[in-house]
Amino acid sequence: MAALGGIGAALAAGPAGATATTGPTTPDTLITQAIGAPTTPRGAVVAPPPGSERDLAAFEEIRRTQEAAWARGDAKSYAATYTEDADLINILGEHLHSRAGITEGIQRHLDHELKNTRLHGYGEQVRFLSPTMAVIVRKGCVLYGTETACRPDTLSINTSLAVKSAGRWLLSTFQNTLVRPPGRPPAAGTEPRPAKVAPPAAPRGSRT
Repeated sequence: MAALGGIGAALAAGPAGATATTGPTTPDTLITQAIGAPTTPRGAVVAPPPGSERDLAAFEEIRRTQEAAWARGDAKSYAATYTEDADLINILGEHLHSRAGITEGIQRHLDHELKNTRLHGYGEQVRFLSPTMAVIVRKGCVLYGTETACRPDTLSINTSLAVKSAGRWLLSTFQNTLVRPPGRPPAAGTEPRPAKVAPPAAPRGSRT
């Protein structure tokens, strides 16, 4: 209440050193005397704050575009939701770099083991780092055949960094992690292949 009282006193007394004015006193006049003239001209277009309905709708459009492109087997349209220099890491740890690289890698999967599959996402969380940058966390999976819901062995959590440039939101990074409760073995085909390690070279002059 003290703060409100201070504002009220300022409205009543006006700024220090202010000269008396003639004419009617209006609410706009009192506010201008207390906090100064507005910096935004009347009628000017003001950008919406981060987290506005427009931003959230853009993220939803990205999701719909990706799901529709994936279902068509169209990796190029899927990758169009990413920046030119984006990075994508899938649940196998495969790193696809650049929009062209994402197109090539995703198309390879859509033509083979992920052919005729669909994306299914839910449980979105959005955190704005700035008016032009946001972190998006979603749960989802790939649906096979006639499936309509995620199976426990295909459920994953993905994190994306969205950036806004020239008024358009695109994904700059995407990282997907398969959900695996402690003690449950990995689903078939989701465990990264062990790297091949060459045997150590024999010391010079030794016989093998």
